[in-house]
Amino acid sequence: MEGQAMKPVAIVAGGFAGGVLAMLLLERWLARAQRVVPAANRNAEYLGSEDDAQLRERVRSRLGDWVSHPGAIRVDVENGVVRVSGQVLVKELDGLLSRITGVDGVRKVHNALEALSDPSGFGEVSKGRSPEVTY
Repeated sequence: MEGQAMKPVAIVAGGFAGGVLAMLLLERWLARAQRVVPAANRNAEYLGSEDDAQLRERVRSRLGDWVSHPGAIRVDVENGVVRVSGQVLVKELDGLLSRITGVDGVRKVHNALEALSDPSGFGEVSKGRSPEVTY
């Protein structure tokens, strides 16, 4: 009879443990998808739209050094916030975001990039886009 009473407790405990595990895995997956990278120059002084244009060109001019397909990446800047969109190889994504945050004048980075594992997929529209995230 005592074994019968323990079954509901074991079921609840197992369900709780499974839920905790699912939440931890989901949290890790979301953090990886979002690529949270704080901008190194978050407190940099913002001077205006002319600076945005200069910052955009500084970032664009360095893309060729940082990734293998720089033409697949679009860079927009507003108020020192750099938004990158387009496609990049998975193995290049972390390094790219880190380097952009290190550029003088970058206050935040908004990652809207789609990470591809296969370089043959550049230019194709993907159904499995990563969520857009602002850092």
